Amino acid sequence: MPVVKIILIALLVIIVGIILFLNYVGFFSKIVIEEKKMGPYVLVYEEHKGDYKGTRKIQDNIYDSLLNKYGIETFKGFGVYYDDPKKVSKEELRSIAGCILEESDYNSIKKLKESNFKVTEIPKQNSIAVEFPFKNAFSVFIGIMKVYPEINKFVEKNGLNQKEIMEVYDVPAKKIIYIMNNSKI
Repeated sequence: MPVVKIILIALLVIIVGIILFLNYVGFFSKIVIEEKKMGPYVLVYEEHKGDYKGTRKIQDNIYDSLLNKYGIETFKGFGVYYDDPKKVSKEELRSIAGCILEESDYNSIKKLKESNFKVTEIPKQNSIAVEFPFKNAFSVFIGIMKVYPEINKFVEKNGLNQKEIMEVYDVPAKKIIYIMNNSKI
C-alpha cells in the first residue's frame, strides 16, 4: 500500500475522530433559549473573587464537605457569575459557587447554616434558560463559547437588562443549564 494512501486514511480517521468528539461534547448542539419558570433552588455556596475557573474547586470542596461531614450527597453543582470577563479584569470577577441541595435534604438547612455554610434560596422565577450537553470539562468550555453569545443577543433583542447568569451542572441529566432572571428591572 502506498505511503500516501496510508497517510490519507490516517488523516481521515483522525478527522472523523475529532468530529465525533466535538459532537459528543456538544459543539454541534443547537442553542435554544427558552423563557420559563426555573427554581426554586437551595444553594450551599462560597463567595469567590478572581478568575472564574477557580469556582470548580469550590464546588468540589463543598460537595466533599457535605458528603463526608453531613452525609448529604448532591447531584448538581452551580456557579453564579456576576461580571462580564470581557469588561472586568480576572482579579475583580465576582461569583459564588457550590452545590444545590436536593429537596430531601432541606431538613438539613438549619444545621448547615449553624456550621458556617452559606445557604440561600433562589425562588421559582421567570427566567431565560438554555440547556447544553455536559459530558466533561470540554463541554463547559464549548458551552461558554456557544451559549453566552446567544444569550447576549437574546437580551439585546428583547430589551432585557444583562444580569448574572447561573450555570447549573446537572450530573445525572448530563446537562448544563444556563439561567438568567428575565425581568426587565
